[in-house]
Amino acid sequence: MAGPLEGIRIAWIGVGNMGLPMARRLLGAGAALVVCDRDPRRVVQLVAEGAEAAARPAAAIRGAALSFSMVPDDAALRAVVGGPDGVAGAAGPGLVHVDLSTVSPAASAEVAAALAAGGAGYLRCPVSGSTVTAATGQLTLFCSGPVAALERCGPALDVLGARRLHLGLAEEARVLKLLVNLVVAAMPALLGEALAFGTRLGLPRDVIVDALGQSVVGTPLLAYKADAIKREDWTPAASIDLLSKDLDLALGVAREAGIAQPLVALVREHYAARQACGEGGLDFFSLTASPAARRPIQ
Repeated sequence: MAGPLEGIRIAWIGVGNMGLPMARRLLGAGAALVVCDRDPRRVVQLVAEGAEAAARPAAAIRGAALSFSMVPDDAALRAVVGGPDGVAGAAGPGLVHVDLSTVSPAASAEVAAALAAGGAGYLRCPVSGSTVTAATGQLTLFCSGPVAALERCGPALDVLGARRLHLGLAEEARVLKLLVNLVVAAMPALLGEALAFGTRLGLPRDVIVDALGQSVVGTPLLAYKADAIKREDWTPAASIDLLSKDLDLALGVAREAGIAQPLVALVREHYAARQACGEGGLDFFSLTASPAARRPIQ
């Protein structure tokens, strides 16, 4: 039985923790997928499953109807789209580029202008979820951009996510993703203090985690992270360094807009302290680690 994307040529740029399972879903839906990453070793797995590899973004989008990027930061997005051998230089009116990354509104606007200069469409589509929801197609997609671009991408987006919000025509999706990540980043900082409070007063760590999950503060994020919190397994799905980048982006946008964010600034200090201990590469929920398992703050 043919998949919903059967025969549609799609380029995918960025095969990291989130990019890999998302790209795999498009491949499984029948897309003729071309994958590209600045580390060519990352594409090997998808090539073994039937994808084609390209060395540069410009080569990846050749003949594609759609292209997607999932990259870690502003600099990577600018390079993928506007750099030498980037998407913008090779794109034409037949292409819609969808960026799924968590980046600043300013960088996204630059990319929009570069793509528009060549007549290509552009959709901002940062995602909310985890590697698990990426693999199962249960992500929430925050979209902004022209309705025509959204409609062109609809079948592919349906493969990637279970919920889709169209928020506006420009950078609205970037703003919403940053504010979501403010709350996400704050959660383990507060939870770490709650666990320290409870365990010091005699409650077992596992009991606290289970009770919180069954209480009014239980969230999908807590449910997803519960086992890792109990086992204190900090293999990174999203690292302290990555969430620190998101906090810095949000605080920068807030400063430009004259919006006070004192609690967010405190959370960022907490992250900075863990980075100073050499823990930036650990999962951001390592902020919930028991005191005995933490490195001393320098």
